[in-house]
Amino acid sequence: MKTCLRSMVVVMIALAAATAQPQSFPPSSRGNPVKGEISSDGTMVTGSLTVELSSNGSGSTQTASVNPDGSFEFQSASPGVYWLRVSAGAGSVIHEELVNVGGPGELLNIRLKNQSSANRTAEPTISLRQLTHKVPRPAQRAFDRGRQAVAKGDHNAAAESFRQAIAADPEFVDAYNELGASEVALGHLPAAAEQFQKAIDLVPEHRFALPNLSIVLAKMQRFHEAGIVARRALQVVPGVGGKMHYILAFGLLADHAEPQEAITNLQLAAMEIPKAHIVAADVLVQCGRRAEAVRELEEYLRVQPKDDAERPKVEARLAELRR
Repeated sequence: MKTCLRSMVVVMIALAAATAQPQSFPPSSRGNPVKGEISSDGTMVTGSLTVELSSNGSGSTQTASVNPDGSFEFQSASPGVYWLRVSAGAGSVIHEELVNVGGPGELLNIRLKNQSSANRTAEPTISLRQLTHKVPRPAQRAFDRGRQAVAKGDHNAAAESFRQAIAADPEFVDAYNELGASEVALGHLPAAAEQFQKAIDLVPEHRFALPNLSIVLAKMQRFHEAGIVARRALQVVPGVGGKMHYILAFGLLADHAEPQEAITNLQLAAMEIPKAHIVAADVLVQCGRRAEAVRELEEYLRVQPKDDAERPKVEARLAELRR
């Protein structure tokens, strides 16, 4: 089946326009309301529960009561890693875990286990290193200045502030990721890749740096490496989504791998990146699977607006395949 693939260079180059910009933390220093809900493997009396959110480094703590339906809400929390505790009755802790607070609208889903089956051996999605590492105050101040510069669109100033944060704390993982995002905004892709890799070297499962590195490598047309990182991101970053499936597919095509895995990843990516239907159709045609290619193009036309710029080309291609 490998022989059914012809050169995909032109389509691969177009990937740079389809992948999103690397992710940095939202610039707001005031934070956003954080909602959550608690569920349980067994019977749970929610009225007597409280939830405590402790930040990494600053020592601040927030407490929220759990409503009868299991919901709770903290007034304000900036994006980052936190230690969450659930307490019952006279303050006895019945559950603890690391959580990562993202942007506005993100919901924290906390599942309590029965005491007989509860354990703490499962690996968290955020490294303990991020939680236990206390960021020195000068580094945190420089980091905050960098985020303020990002909010103003001053990426040169942001990059300089993030460099100062790293100089003050060489283990400040999120500062490496933020510096990488600023380098991307400035068009310095090799420098950005270097900073994202440094974040990953410190925290191999970093939820931002992994997909960011994959995106930048793809933009640099280093598709083999981009695909490797995308596969890793899909394994360890919850909800990383279509962009990583898309990049993984291109990595597989660049490697002339068995095409079915590339097709599968393109179909998964298409839910977020409709153009993946077009690429999947191209690969399917090369493999002699014209009927499936027709379905991919039909689906693209179904989900895209009538004024889509690609529509005339796709319609012409579809008519050709139907003949």
